Amino acid sequence: MDSHQTEGAPQGWRPTHPHSQMGQMVCGSCRRLLSYPLGARYIKCSSCQTVNLVLEEHQVGQVKCGNCSVLLMYPYGAPAVRCSSCNFVTEIGVHNQRPPLSVQQGQPPPPPTPIQ
Repeated sequence: MDSHQTEGAPQGWRPTHPHSQMGQMVCGSCRRLLSYPLGARYIKCSSCQTVNLVLEEHQVGQVKCGNCSVLLMYPYGAPAVRCSSCNFVTEIGVHNQRPPLSVQQGQPPPPPTPIQ
């Protein structure tokens, strides 16, 4: 290992390799933080045994709870999401729907119309 990679790192620390990268999610049942290898489709919680569907970043939307303002995540296409803190059901409005494919792919918006 190069010294510049480990400078200031704790004793025994080793950098991760691309093939061993891990993701994190919260169990949908018991709310425990789970780690999983990136690319996994499902992850079984070791605490409650619930099998959780792993969603990639581009498959998930975010909205604040309409009651307690906790940030909620939901799969795109869901009409509503129930808050895990207060059980309030927040409707997914037009402003929180999935953006068009052209926006997701990063195509630039059309140029502004010149003022005459």
